[in-house]
Amino acid sequence: MRKKIKVITSMLVAAFTLAGCSADATIKSGVDTSGTITPADVPTGADSADQGTSNSGSDASSASNSSVSTNSASNASSEASTSDADTTYDPSLPTVVFLGDDQFDLGRKDNTSISYYVESLLETKANVINLGCNGVTATTALGTDNDTSMNFVNTAKFLNGQMDDTFFNNFPDAKAEAFLFDPAEVDYYVVEYGINDFLQGKALVNDDKKSDTTCYINAMTEGLNLLLQASPDAKIVLCSPVYSMFYGEDGSVLGSGNTYSNAFGRYMDYCAGCTQLSSLHDSVAFDAFGSAIMNINDQTISDYMEDDGIHLSRAGRNTFAAVVAHMLNKQLGLDDTEIETAYNIDDYKLESEK
Repeated sequence: MRKKIKVITSMLVAAFTLAGCSADATIKSGVDTSGTITPADVPTGADSADQGTSNSGSDASSASNSSVSTNSASNASSEASTSDADTTYDPSLPTVVFLGDDQFDLGRKDNTSISYYVESLLETKANVINLGCNGVTATTALGTDNDTSMNFVNTAKFLNGQMDDTFFNNFPDAKAEAFLFDPAEVDYYVVEYGINDFLQGKALVNDDKKSDTTCYINAMTEGLNLLLQASPDAKIVLCSPVYSMFYGEDGSVLGSGNTYSNAFGRYMDYCAGCTQLSSLHDSVAFDAFGSAIMNINDQTISDYMEDDGIHLSRAGRNTFAAVVAHMLNKQLGLDDTEIETAYNIDDYKLESEK
């Protein structure tokens, strides 16, 4: 049965000359790539990547405000994109579903999202679905056993037919894509949550009560389990939260990703805990916190992130997407090379960004 899926067409005004395609970055003819950089010298392969890696005080609160989205931000995303076009969903093609927070929702309106870039970098045509939602967590809400808010656990329940779609109401763009595919037909999930859990002061883990999905590791574990119930044949690309820098309202540095903590642990503990979950279902691990894959650190973070220190820049999203596309191409049997050096964001910058 043929269903409808959105395939984004270009609304970028400027046309940029693309660098030569690398072994792991063949451009798909069905997607406009005027904003996608595909350098000739990107790293090869993905095996090393596949093997992977609230503070109640006012400082943590001010940092949290720079990540957790407001209703106005959600409502802004409700405007229909003029660049969206309909085409048929082809069940004979691989289906890739993105589940995540701000990092996946960013750029949805101007064709600079991670999912858009991944689609352009895959070495085959595919059905690409973006269910990224701004400001959401992996964890369920505190103080209730019947949470119906938008989060990873509830989205995974929705894909299993265990919840209705009302929690999508504040995220109309994602909601529009949520019904375009059959979960049983999903080949790959790309999953990324964590920054908002950390900033909202959600506990890292509850080892004594595995079912406590108000804790980050418990929620991620439950969500991943539910995904594979809905999509038994799917492979998961599990992305850790991205290395970040945290600032106070006055612009002062509160701490780097290596040192900044909430009441339950350091940010890096949340990132490492996520990466370690890749062994549960033989997921493909993308350690986006460490510098081995994307070379993000205190010296390079201004290139990778917006001024808030936690949201990927356009070039950062392009680089992140190149890594994910490489991993998917490898899983599809279209690339047998390995990552030998970290991807360099300079290779993914437009001339205006250099």
